[in-house]
Amino acid sequence: MMWTRRKTERVFDTPHINEPRFGEVGGTATAMDHLQVLRGRVVSCLIGGIGLTLVIVGSFLPWVISGTVRRSSYAIVGVVDRLGIAGDGIVAILVASWPFVGVLCMTPVIAACLRWWRTSGLLGALVGLAAGVFSFGIVLVTAGTSGLSVRLDPIGPAVMAAGSILLLCGGCALAVGVGSPIRQQRGRNNANFQQ
Repeated sequence: MMWTRRKTERVFDTPHINEPRFGEVGGTATAMDHLQVLRGRVVSCLIGGIGLTLVIVGSFLPWVISGTVRRSSYAIVGVVDRLGIAGDGIVAILVASWPFVGVLCMTPVIAACLRWWRTSGLLGALVGLAAGVFSFGIVLVTAGTSGLSVRLDPIGPAVMAAGSILLLCGGCALAVGVGSPIRQQRGRNNANFQQ
């Protein structure tokens, strides 16, 4: 009977006012950790958000100068699609799906609104990587070439490349940054062993 009473007291024993709860090293230490995680998320989301904005704006800016007309990436993709240059392979699928760049850029935002921070970071990093490969590839392939009064206007690809760098950095920081489950688990284990 005495053994049952002690076990019940331990289970239902609540900490006193100034004692830390189970898993806490001290009330202020966990509050500071939470504030640090929150700051890291806010900074990562701001960097990623600016990157997303630049990627979308860069897709609408001029990419090609044809005579006196400046054409955005959407106009170029429309011409490529109408002329049938893309064929029927992977390039055709990419050309057909290019108008959905804005929708693709919204997937990390939706994941962040659902508070899926790591998923949002991974999606942002993937979008940033894809936009960076595309924009840097266009700049590298067309650098120094011109023909028939058609040339690259560097403003669109440059803005998209800058946005992709920011998006990649913000996404990686959000995915494995301050709120990483590895760091949280290590902190919990240390707190539990100190009791």
